[in-house]
Amino acid sequence: MKYQATTPKTIQSLFNDIAPGYDKTNSLLSFGLYRFWNRSLIKTLEKEGVLNLLDLCAGTGEIALGFLKKEKKGKSVLLDFSKNMLEIAKQKGEKVKDRMECLVGDAMHLPHAAEMFDGVSVAYGIRNVSQPKKCVSEAYRVLKPLGIFAILELTRPTLFPLNLFHTLFLKTVLPLVGRMVTNNKAAYQYLCDSIHHFISPKMLSLILQEEGFIEVQSKKLLGGVATLIVGKKPPLNVS
Repeated sequence: MKYQATTPKTIQSLFNDIAPGYDKTNSLLSFGLYRFWNRSLIKTLEKEGVLNLLDLCAGTGEIALGFLKKEKKGKSVLLDFSKNMLEIAKQKGEKVKDRMECLVGDAMHLPHAAEMFDGVSVAYGIRNVSQPKKCVSEAYRVLKPLGIFAILELTRPTLFPLNLFHTLFLKTVLPLVGRMVTNNKAAYQYLCDSIHHFISPKMLSLILQEEGFIEVQSKKLLGGVATLIVGKKPPLNVS
């Protein structure tokens, strides 16, 4: 099967297909580094005092469950397009099930009322959303004033020779390992292409600013292989 970001149903099918081997593949492909990147996002949420988190494109729950482990009084809603991914998240989160809720849904059309959460996160998922600006707009809508929006995404390093090695890795190693672990080379080929063709962190930061976020900051991880972007919703008295 060929996967295209312009067909949401196909992307939904993609993640349902690769859900069983998703965590193992991520660990292999990032050499375990994705856990450190996740911690950077979670530490940001901690620092800002987030207790009520909406985790978009939540997948198997790595961010939300990491957050709940750190914040003993915290609660999290996990929203994802893939039912199979969320089923794995539920299994992993059995010990904190009273503090988490899993919803199958679209990050561009959230089912929540305005100003419900003091934190919204999306890790490794916004590049799979057909209209990232709508996702950012929805995150802004459901955040309380002074709420935090944190995006963690795989990006393209710009400095030589890291950018060359990164391109070769995406074109050769990632699809091969994806096929070995999940028996679905096409899915991981799409994921490689989505990293290569997604907008730059600079452009994504600009979208946050255009949608009203303030204090937007961008932090490169491992030379830009991943990037953490954080913005804040202004207080009520700021238009």
